[in-house]
Amino acid sequence: MKPPASSAPVILLLAAGEGRRFGGAKQLADIAGEPMVRRVARTLTTIGAPVLVVTGAYADEVEAALADLPVSIVRCDEWRSGMGQSLAKGVRAMQRMYPDASAVLVCLADQPLLDAALLYDMLARHARSPDRLLAAHHQGTQGPPALFPDWCFDSLAALSGPQGARALLEREAAQVELFTSTSLVDVDTPEALQHVLATLASPGKASP
Repeated sequence: MKPPASSAPVILLLAAGEGRRFGGAKQLADIAGEPMVRRVARTLTTIGAPVLVVTGAYADEVEAALADLPVSIVRCDEWRSGMGQSLAKGVRAMQRMYPDASAVLVCLADQPLLDAALLYDMLARHARSPDRLLAAHHQGTQGPPALFPDWCFDSLAALSGPQGARALLEREAAQVELFTSTSLVDVDTPEALQHVLATLASPGKASP
């Protein structure tokens, strides 16, 4: 059954990567008793926007981890071509499923400390300034979570290769508004995973 059209933002969770630097299926790494991809997706489902998850490498296992969550699955068989290919596939699926979407909020499955408050702030800003690009800023870099308004959709849908949407953010730098985050950690390596686990085990750290 086709979901109803949405004139609000749609969330796109990228979970298609091979995890080469990590050494395997980082989407399925255990974070406080659940697979990392499930932890992130569960956080996203609390936001109140439709959630599409792009799978690729380890697709069967990743999709099984999400089976009981209210998300839609977009499988990218061309995941080996890189994040750009997965992002483009997800955006094209979103355009079909939600042709009236006002923006796409791109998130990554390897950011298990993702704070819902950051996403709420981005969505609130989008409601006030619907033409602005919004991106997280962490330790001198900008990137996902990143919100792209509808005028970016065609550029995103045409992406390929490993670079994702970074070139678009750079090209449209005058339209980008940054949201500083101190909690974002990309789990690209086993060492990064240990950092996340240590952070979650620290006193006073709430588990989303």
